[in-house]
Amino acid sequence: MKVRLVSVNTCPPTNTIVLHGLPVVVGRSSDADVRLADRWVSRRHSEILEIDGTLVVRDLGSKHGTFVNGLQVPEKQLMPGDKLTVGLTSYRVDYKCRTVMPPHPEGKQEALTSC
Repeated sequence: MKVRLVSVNTCPPTNTIVLHGLPVVVGRSSDADVRLADRWVSRRHSEILEIDGTLVVRDLGSKHGTFVNGLQVPEKQLMPGDKLTVGLTSYRVDYKCRTVMPPHPEGKQEALTSC
């Protein structure tokens, strides 16, 4: 799954983070997969992972919280176009949902999008 976080704090957006593997830890620590130089970001702030073809963000006990579309969340599914805020920076979540092809009883294939 190709995932990009596009900064919405600048005009035009110039900061894009490409996630090259999931799960990833977002934080200030040197061992975080996505490092943000922001004093409002905890060392291990949140985690982004894939569950059944969609993204999920999980707060890792951060001091200032993780927000999706302006609401503080402990864990939330991320849909394409959602606004993810960590610290003082907000990102637009950009990815394509995975299409699942379940078996059809009559041998036909039906595409189901998981988000």
